[in-house]
Amino acid sequence: MAKDPGEGKLVGQSSQSRKAPIVDNFALLFYSGDHRESRPDADSTKEGNDSAEECQYREDLRKYLHRIDELRRQITDKYHAKQLIQVKLDAQLYEIRNQSRFNAVNAQTKQAAKLNYQRMHLLCEKIYSLSMSLQKMYLELAEIVDKRSEHTMEIHRRCRLCASALYDLKKQQKSSDG
Repeated sequence: MAKDPGEGKLVGQSSQSRKAPIVDNFALLFYSGDHRESRPDADSTKEGNDSAEECQYREDLRKYLHRIDELRRQITDKYHAKQLIQVKLDAQLYEIRNQSRFNAVNAQTKQAAKLNYQRMHLLCEKIYSLSMSLQKMYLELAEIVDKRSEHTMEIHRRCRLCASALYDLKKQQKSSDG
């Protein structure tokens, strides 16, 4: 069995195998299938010192990554179906071409080719729709992460101000005591 969904050969394909297009390089860098087994469960990462907000944020990220993974799988499946229909269509067009040379075009073959064109068109539309949904999810995820990083930087800034104020206060107390 193939390791990667796009790695397997398609039926009737030449010796050079074509791979499914990579629709999201960014997600593959940070969320590949290799790390799924080593990733801890949502329950095991909840510690006593995590706030409810932190737990909710992590859960939302997991949901987004799960939905992205499902969309990627759907896009890959649709792409493979499109490739299989393309192979069938190529064979039918070759048969129609040969039949037309001898003026013996079969109406059933023409109808089958027409249906396969329609199927391919619908699959292309579905792939496009799923790809747009995937891009929207990436944008939403980027906004969530950006807001979270701004929030974290603000917390860090406040902590540094508090630490410097505490340091100044202790310094004042030492100078007034001594």
